[in-house]
Amino acid sequence: MKWHRRALLVASLCLTVFATWKVSQDEAVSIPVEATPPTRRVAVKPSATASVPELVWPTQSPSSKPVIDLFSPILTTVAVKPPPVVAGPVMPVFHLKYVGRLDAVDNHHVFLADAKDQIVVAKVGQALDEGGWTLKAIDTQKLVFHHTATGQEHILQIGSPQ
Repeated sequence: MKWHRRALLVASLCLTVFATWKVSQDEAVSIPVEATPPTRRVAVKPSATASVPELVWPTQSPSSKPVIDLFSPILTTVAVKPPPVVAGPVMPVFHLKYVGRLDAVDNHHVFLADAKDQIVVAKVGQALDEGGWTLKAIDTQKLVFHHTATGQEHILQIGSPQ
């Protein structure tokens, strides 16, 4: 198979050299030039009444496509998103209900029910799992809760005011 390629390459090389030699041996072909009669020039006097038509360039393209100015500066349009609406701090939801309390000599505990009616036992300073609230103070009339994320306080009345 290799010798077929080589033979084809040698044959094409030989034909190229022969064609180049043959073209250089041909005589230049000359084109006969016909004799043209000389033209006669006539002097024309300018006429004072001749009017020159006014040249008017179109201001708009006759097509429906807009005309593009190739030499104008490139203007890019950037879509700007409006700033996101920032709502104020969300009021934390307080779902705890007072169930009862246990007063010991040095500890006071309160029993609270969460949204699923599960009992939670808490004492002052303890963080509750329900919503990030901390029991801040226990009084005979009220419980004071502090929300750690927002700093808000919630007062839960537990007794009748006197």
